[in-house]
Amino acid sequence: MSWLSRLLPGSGPDLSPEQQASLAAITTRPAPDLGRSHFETRYVIINAESRPMDGGGQRLLGVGAVAINRGLLHPAESFRAELGTAPADALLGLLHFVARAPLVVYNAPFNQGILERGFEQNLGNVPALEWLDLMVIMPSLYPERIAGQARMDAWLGAFGIDRLDRHDAVLEALAVAQLHQVALARAKAQGLTTPQDLLESQTSRKWLRGS
Repeated sequence: MSWLSRLLPGSGPDLSPEQQASLAAITTRPAPDLGRSHFETRYVIINAESRPMDGGGQRLLGVGAVAINRGLLHPAESFRAELGTAPADALLGLLHFVARAPLVVYNAPFNQGILERGFEQNLGNVPALEWLDLMVIMPSLYPERIAGQARMDAWLGAFGIDRLDRHDAVLEALAVAQLHQVALARAKAQGLTTPQDLLESQTSRKWLRGS
């Protein structure tokens, strides 16, 4: 059963017929083949922009994304949206850009968490997507560089990657994308040649950490 089909009649956000059709088109896209090599895969790197809310928590303000396609990073293939007064349209635009590609973030508890809450609140449910968290993956790929989990700045510095503007969601995604290219190079050398291999490695590492 798709996540869209689990919506109850009359429940959830009030989407227009056009938005419902757009959402339906997203859910019917074929799932990616996670057994293909990294260099036959399109990855989408996402960064969420937020601000603190009164009483705690974070409010999703916008999102930036870039794509790595067949191992190559094309900065022109990017997506940026502010949620503003039309959050459903912004998130639908993001999902169309993603096109069910495996997603890459740094710090999934924040980025994945706030985006999934945004999907739930503004679209009615959470799409089934595959998430890779470089905060979890990088220590197992480059233990000689940094032992254990570290802040994003530490990993960027370890590989000489510039963080151009931490307040710009697309530029933040671009920095994470460069780090992902570094991760893919070492993953291939370790025999982790597909997105599925990385997902399984991530699961194993989380299990060892008890999270």
